[in-house]
Amino acid sequence: MKKPALLLVTSTGSSTAARLALALVQQGCRVDVLCPVGHPVQQVPGLGRCWHFAMFDALGSLRAVLGSGHGYRRVLPCDDAVVAQLIALHEQVPVLRSLIEQSIGPASSHTTLLQRHRLLTTAQSLGLDVPEHRQLDSAQDLLFWFREGHGRSVLKRDLSFDGAGDCVVDDLSEAERVWPSFSRPLSGAALLRRLVVERDPLAWWSRRHPGRTRVLVQRFVEGQPASTLILCEQGQVLAWLSLAAVETLGPAGPATVVRRIGHPGMEAAARQLCAHLQLTGLHSLDFRLEPGTDRAWLIDCNPCCPSSAHLAWADQPSLAAVLAAHLRGHAPLAVRQPLGSDQVSLFPRVPLGQARGQHDVPSGQPALVQALADKPWPQRQWTYRLQAWRGPPRPASVVRYEDGQAPGPVVDAVDAPPTAAPPDGG
Repeated sequence: MKKPALLLVTSTGSSTAARLALALVQQGCRVDVLCPVGHPVQQVPGLGRCWHFAMFDALGSLRAVLGSGHGYRRVLPCDDAVVAQLIALHEQVPVLRSLIEQSIGPASSHTTLLQRHRLLTTAQSLGLDVPEHRQLDSAQDLLFWFREGHGRSVLKRDLSFDGAGDCVVDDLSEAERVWPSFSRPLSGAALLRRLVVERDPLAWWSRRHPGRTRVLVQRFVEGQPASTLILCEQGQVLAWLSLAAVETLGPAGPATVVRRIGHPGMEAAARQLCAHLQLTGLHSLDFRLEPGTDRAWLIDCNPCCPSSAHLAWADQPSLAAVLAAHLRGHAPLAVRQPLGSDQVSLFPRVPLGQARGQHDVPSGQPALVQALADKPWPQRQWTYRLQAWRGPPRPASVVRYEDGQAPGPVVDAVDAPPTAAPPDGG
């Protein structure tokens, strides 16, 4: 049987593409990749073709790969900015529309997927539990928000995921201090840094995208972060995985240690939103579990491949395995080395030797393990080292949670990645 052909697209150096590619290859798929230079996904054995973004024509790079006649069944975007590129191509290149809709969902849902405020408002209209939120057009809107009695809040910007575009603020003065970095267009100096230091392949393309300065404020919900990862086809959920965070990097950052859970409320919300938007592909919904009641508040939805889509247990195949089986038309292949514990430390966010519970390290893949454990390629260049010498990044703080409880002690993570700064528009 011919292997289903998939294209993974990532604009960041995160581990998502590498872990997902490995899982899909092991499930009998042909996987090609479009990624930045030096990405660890290139160490996945059995990987197909690998293309790199052109720094000043990232959209052209994606258009060329999609139009190359390789017969892709799906495009798997690994971050929100790539989703925005796919939607841009959907509008510009009619011949690609069918493939893009088969990958993320119909055109009627595209605007909603790109705008957090619109997506949360849609969820609220379906009767889902969504915290108070508001789109911000000016600093005056912030003033009104806090004068209405709102306390701790989160500022969120579109075209970001995994907490990279979120900032928790305790009061108006703190919100006004970070507001310019969210609301201003990217300055020349900031653009140069992203191009030369961070080697962001989508920096040039995204500099004028309206999502860069579209900001949402949301009431901060105390409680344990959790998420439901879904694989869906035309509004029908084919498989899901619900995870509660045991540790996160900062109060709004990505999880480093998770625990597999069952939560009917989260899963029902995922099915309802998926059906309403007629979603296809891999997506994830982020929640906060209210202490004492376990009530699930929907705080975000990510229209890109979740970082834990490769996790598999003996009684639950990974979302990647179910996707491969769905495309091949038969049951998922046996899991090679299933997880033996519901609590999992996510590698490389948790370095080797520091795991709590089972460590999610790719077995039998020394080259990939090394590539994931190393600093990202841009951070090994002299331009990044020079910037770090001028202003070293502050290490992230790890927030620990107990089941259904508010955050526990906050501890510095010496080997953890630096805390994500607010989006720099200045």
